[in-house]
Order: sequence, then structure tokens, then C-alpha cells
Amino acid sequence: MLYGLDKHQKRNFNLVTLANFFLFCNFSSFFLLPLFIKSLGGSEAQIGFIMGSFGITSLGSLPIVGYLIDKYGRRKFMLLGAAVMSLASFGNLFITEIGYLIYIPRLLQGVGFAFFFTSAATAAADFVPFERRGQGLGIFGAFTIASYAIGPPVGEALINSVGFKAFFIASSSFSLIACALAYASEDADVKRAGDSSGLDFFRLAFSSRFAPVFLTNLALAGGFGAFLNFISTYLKSKELNVYYFFLTYSIVVTAIRVFAGRISDVVDRTKIIAPSLLFFSIALGAISLIDRTWELIVVALLFSLSYGMLYPTLSALVMDKAMDTERGKAMGAFNATFSFGINFLAFGFGLAAEGWGYEGMYLAAAVFSFVGFLIFVSFELKRRG
Repeated sequence: MLYGLDKHQKRNFNLVTLANFFLFCNFSSFFLLPLFIKSLGGSEAQIGFIMGSFGITSLGSLPIVGYLIDKYGRRKFMLLGAAVMSLASFGNLFITEIGYLIYIPRLLQGVGFAFFFTSAATAAADFVPFERRGQGLGIFGAFTIASYAIGPPVGEALINSVGFKAFFIASSSFSLIACALAYASEDADVKRAGDSSGLDFFRLAFSSRFAPVFLTNLALAGGFGAFLNFISTYLKSKELNVYYFFLTYSIVVTAIRVFAGRISDVVDRTKIIAPSLLFFSIALGAISLIDRTWELIVVALLFSLSYGMLYPTLSALVMDKAMDTERGKAMGAFNATFSFGINFLAFGFGLAAEGWGYEGMYLAAAVFSFVGFLIFVSFELKRRG
């Protein structure tokens, strides 16, 4: 389905994509962590703080990993990230109460995820030619989302039938598989950066060339994090099954990225991003109105269709703007804004959920994402006429 790659490129693109799939089976299963926190007597605010702590170390690691992978290659840091992610997930077996210890595995997961995903996404971009970049990153992202059909449903089944210990062991094993696949891959032959200080990451992140896209990505991630970090407990309060959302989400987003990823290689990427972000904001507001399963599925469809086009198109736009020696830092900065939005803003959204209820929190998230739409239209879209 992805043409224009030689045998070496195809083999390594496939290995990196599969490794990322299994890493995300581990990552996505931890959207169920709020159920574990609740079982220990945690509040909505504590859910927000614990879930959001992931973003502190993830965000803090990104300037480092962006610098390292541009200078030394991607593969070794994929291996490191997958190993840390696996150990951190396993570490939850030893948590028995709400206290400072519950933050340690989540903080370590942030480090492992930042190292692995930034390295893997940059490696995938390395192996795809420019004229197929949107499609290639779409397929890479499709396997990322396909993991949501495995991680949360398998995790929910294990929690309900066996308990949380089996859940943590299974989720940890996914990252071990990712580690094995990453070990079998190779680095692409690309020019290495000469930056000795690592400060180019910050110059790039705040440059006028990238800033509007990164701010848009922040707004997208804030809404995405608000949606997913609290969806399991929100739907449980509505007596709705979280399985329906994740099944709809994984099928729709995977299909969009596999079969429609080529669109952003043919049509100007900005003309895909702007309307998709508007509909994404509408979906966030609509989730506050649901009471029935069919309503959940309709909102999940709108959310999935818009997000399915948004993330790979934004990431392809960032790679288009970056030179070869900047790819790691550009992807690191892109992931930094996403990590900040999806995790660090969870602190604020957790407090909003406790003060205003889940419905009020989701409406606030919708407004936040709509601001991102306005930023993109006012700066990036306007710049391109």
C-alpha cells in the first residue's frame, strides 16, 4: 500500500511501525489507570495529578532525546525507551495505596515513552520519501491507533476477570515485544546534526517557522488528553461501557490513516488541518451531552474522523518544514507540545472535573481546542493564503 520504498526502507519502516504498535498497546492500556486509582480510594483531582505526572518527565525528556537522536541515531534510544516503559509498567504491581510511590512508575513511563516514540516517529519519517510522507506517517499512526483496540479492551477484560496484577504484567509484556522488534531494525543513513549544546531544540521550537503549528498541536493535545484521560470514569458514571468508544475510535482512525493518508500528500496540508480541528472541538463539546450508547458511538465517530486526519497531517507538516539535521529536534518539539497538552494539562482538567463535573470539563476542553483552530487559521493558514 505504501509505494516508493526500496527493500531496506520497507523492512525497517515495517519493523519500526510494528514496534511502535506494541509500545502503544502498553501506553493505551494505561488509560484504564484511573480505575486502579479509584480502587485505592483516589479522587478525580488525584486521578488528574497522577495521570498528568507522566507529562512532567515526558516533556522534560524531549529536548534531550531530540538532541541525542539527531546526533547518534534513533535505534538505540528506541531500545532504551521500550525497556524503561516495560519496567515502569511492571512497577505498578508494588503499589498498594495512594501516596508518593504511585507517582514513580508513571514518571518513569513518561521518560520511556518520550525516548521511544520520538525515536520511532523520526525513524519512520527517515524511511519514507517526501512525496509519500503524509501517507507513510498516516500508516505509522494507524498502527498506533490500532493498539487502542488491544490495550484497553484486553486490560479491561483482565481487570474484570483476574485483577490489576495481571493487567500490569500483560501491559509490561507489550513493551518487551516492542524492544525485540526495535532491536531487529536499523538506522537510516541520514546526515547527523553538529549541534554540540542541544540549544537548537529551543531555537527551533520558538521560531516563527514552527510556533503556530506547535501551538495548534498543543490545543489538539489538550482536548485529546481531556477526552481520553477521563473517559473511562466518565462513561462508568453514565453506566456506559468504555469498550464501545475504544472500538469505534480504533477502527475509524485506523481506516482513515490507512486509506485516506495519501490525501494530505495531494492536497495542501493546511486545508486538511483547519476543518478537522473545528470538528474535533465540536466532538469534545458533544461528549458532555451523551446518555445512551448510540450517542456515544456517534460522538466517537466525529472525534475519531477529525483526530484521524489531524495528527499525522500536523506531524507531516512539521517534517516538511524541518531540514534533515533538524528532524529529531522538530519531532521532539512536536511531541513536547503534544505531551504537555495531553498530560500536563490533565492537572487543570482534573480540577475542572472535580469542580464543574465531567460535562463542564469537556465543554472547557472544547473551548481550548477551538482556540487552537483560531490560532491555526489566523497564522499558518493565513500565511499560505
